[in-house]
Amino acid sequence: MTYPSYPPQPKPNRLLPLLVVTAVVLAAALLVAIVVIVSDDDPNGNNTAATASTASTETAEQTPSAETTETTEPEQQAPVPGAYPGAGGPMPSGTVPLVPYVNKYTNDTSAHLLTPTGGVGCDFNRMNEDGEQGQCGVLSMNRVDSPLGTERIGGTTKGKWLFPLVRDHVQAPVGSSGTTGWMNAPSLGYTVPRAEYGKVYSFDQWACASETTGLTCWNTETGSGVFLSNEKAVAFDGPGTATTAGTRTTTGTVTADSSIVFGSMASNGQGLGTPKPATVFYGGSPTSLVEGITWSSWGDDRAEGTGTGNYVAPGRTTTQSVKRPATIVAFAPGTCHGRRAYTKAAIYFPGQGQSFSENRAVDICFTD
Repeated sequence: MTYPSYPPQPKPNRLLPLLVVTAVVLAAALLVAIVVIVSDDDPNGNNTAATASTASTETAEQTPSAETTETTEPEQQAPVPGAYPGAGGPMPSGTVPLVPYVNKYTNDTSAHLLTPTGGVGCDFNRMNEDGEQGQCGVLSMNRVDSPLGTERIGGTTKGKWLFPLVRDHVQAPVGSSGTTGWMNAPSLGYTVPRAEYGKVYSFDQWACASETTGLTCWNTETGSGVFLSNEKAVAFDGPGTATTAGTRTTTGTVTADSSIVFGSMASNGQGLGTPKPATVFYGGSPTSLVEGITWSSWGDDRAEGTGTGNYVAPGRTTTQSVKRPATIVAFAPGTCHGRRAYTKAAIYFPGQGQSFSENRAVDICFTD
């Protein structure tokens, strides 16, 4: 019996079920991912995951690196309590220039100012041949119990209340027997401006800041200045460097006022009214003559020099005087006829057993 022949049948593919299962698993995973993404969307349709990613990137860009440093401007400090911050430094911006005028009596180019209350005032003028540039003062301190001390002027005790301005520096306080420029200016047709609080005024290289605490004036080239109020008046040298009232310092040392003069000239006198005179003669008696003076100090509260004077021995007359080494001491700094000057002096002869004594002193602020 013969059977019909059939072509060979292929063997079943055993991988097909495995591929089908794998495809089903991947499809399920994709569906889960889509559901998660959709569930993270906010009600407005914004993808919060993308937003968070973007914000993270922006934060990273805005965060400074470890090497980034911030720079801040140093805070300006007042040189003395109550004074204008930055006083003693350069000229502040936005200052109000004082209007100058020519004084018909002195021919000085001058300007003045007063605080709103009129209690503090300043005179300014272009530097003259003696280096004088004006003065600032507290009117209420013009009394014999001035907190700045007193001095003898023309035989009278005067309170110190004026700070002379000389060669771009504020000098030690002095008394006065006369009036100030701001007092006399109205009679010359000049209206003295009142310095409004919160403003800074200027004349050449001098600046004055007006505040409710007081008036602060300083030279913008040297930094030398003074703070003035009814309660106190304090000189300073530069930003943040306070000094005792009536002194000024440079790197911690007191700077003498070299422009101060020896009294004021007397009739037939010599050397008076000048700084560091080589010859001094009050006029009249030869005992007031000292020649060939060499000054070992000048400009402080006391100046001392040595020279040759006319010594009168006990029991002798001035016509019998002899030349002997003499010491001359000038002291009691103040003002003579508007100029900074020593107002007293004493002459003595150390080789004859004499020593300094104020009892030997005479007033050298002569009126004639």
